Amino acid sequence: MLRHTFAAIAVSSLLAGCASWFEGAQAYEPTPLAKIEQTHALNLKWQARVPEASQGLFVPAHYQGVLAASGNNGEVVLLDALTGKKNAEFRVKGETLGAGVAAGEGAYFVGNDKGELLAVDATGKVLWRQKLTSVLSEPPVLAAGMVVTHAADGRLTAFDAKDGKSIWTQWQAPPSLMVRATTPVMLAIGKEVLVTGIAGGKLAVYNLQSGAPLWEGTVASPRGGSELERVTDVVSQPQFDGRRVCAVAYQGRVACFDARGGNLVWAREVASSRGLALDSRAAYVTGEDGAIWAFDIETGRNLWKNDALRYRDVSGPVMLGKNILVLDGEGYAHLLASEDGRLIGRTRTGAEGTLSQPVSLGDAAYVQGRNGRLAVLN
Repeated sequence: MLRHTFAAIAVSSLLAGCASWFEGAQAYEPTPLAKIEQTHALNLKWQARVPEASQGLFVPAHYQGVLAASGNNGEVVLLDALTGKKNAEFRVKGETLGAGVAAGEGAYFVGNDKGELLAVDATGKVLWRQKLTSVLSEPPVLAAGMVVTHAADGRLTAFDAKDGKSIWTQWQAPPSLMVRATTPVMLAIGKEVLVTGIAGGKLAVYNLQSGAPLWEGTVASPRGGSELERVTDVVSQPQFDGRRVCAVAYQGRVACFDARGGNLVWAREVASSRGLALDSRAAYVTGEDGAIWAFDIETGRNLWKNDALRYRDVSGPVMLGKNILVLDGEGYAHLLASEDGRLIGRTRTGAEGTLSQPVSLGDAAYVQGRNGRLAVLN
């Protein structure tokens, strides 16, 4: 069952956070898994037990060969990225977490359910905390000695990673209805640029050091007669290939922009809150119904579409080597050939109710499930 979750935000109480939540469900039977010819081995390298996360957005963080994973109960587990061996674990006492984790600069960074950003050391001791304008909508991003947060009211804030001092903030008034992100939305490029999707179908690019806007592009424009039909948000992570920045909007389209000037290169009609991936040939998108599309990276021409996983709560795609990896809501990992979209590999990960797109490190991908399982595929 596909579930689209929206936040209704009262304009008069933006700084206080969300006024109400409601859900809409679109009921379709998941497409049964057909047998495939597994021409490419998809290996489950290792599994590990990590904290469960029934609420919020949690993604494992890779730092200097270690994976950090957190969950709602305040626990953080540190695992060897190659073997899955547990190096350490600690608990942030007295805290219920809603987003995490970022790792680096001698600390771990998480958001709690009170709308605070916490920096903790490897024993769980809180080094500093900062009050935000609302709860975090995604894990913090660590770059250039700063921790950048994206709050549920749309505010972006950068803090000094060492002491928590506020460096810059950006905020645009959100519409009355917004899609709740199911993947991280911010992307730091080196030490210079932060790219993020924002409400209203926009892509925003900021100077990472100062927070100054560099350019803004329209991925999709709101349309429709009702307020619900006009919800068009970029709520998955944009991607950068060295020349272009590409993003996809819920109830909208996928679009690629010139990275330096922000000029629109191409756009095609496909809606997604799940995300996309790029390689030198194509942009790959998981549609809202679970279909997977490939578009020519230069022209936007449709190369192929795979409908075999429709309505299976499919994650956004990531590159695993030269192929494409997606997860479904039952914990199956599926490998697709990038040239034609054929399903060429499948395995069960045990990470059911996947929290987000897998985290890809080229020849390995890390998957964290809401059920407290973390799996590594290669």
